Amino acid sequence: MGAKLTTILVVDDDCAVRTLVGAFLEDAGYRVLVAADGVEGVSVFKQHQSDIALLITDVMMPNMNGFDLADCVLQLDSQLPVIFVSGNVQGADRGHGCIAKPFTPAALVGRVRKALNAGRHLPLDRQN
Repeated sequence: MGAKLTTILVVDDDCAVRTLVGAFLEDAGYRVLVAADGVEGVSVFKQHQSDIALLITDVMMPNMNGFDLADCVLQLDSQLPVIFVSGNVQGADRGHGCIAKPFTPAALVGRVRKALNAGRHLPLDRQN
């Protein structure tokens, strides 16, 4: 039996972004769960909480923004690493990690590895 893959929840209202981020992460060997907005993200997290090792969320989304999503998820698992994705990293950090759009696959995967290795929230990283 193979090793269990690390599971990452990706939440973004843009289908193309969800698809690309998911592909980047799957190519790097991660298992990816996706949600189209914060409300769906909370639902997916609750269904798979014991498996999810990291949350990657867009900041600006309809129904529930990324900050509110992170607040809900962190009430369920206060140690879960969070990476915010934003076109404007100024103010998007809120004490968690943040990566600016656009980013390369290598920058995303590097940021994910750093978050998973740290096992906690990361300071703002303005470099892709």
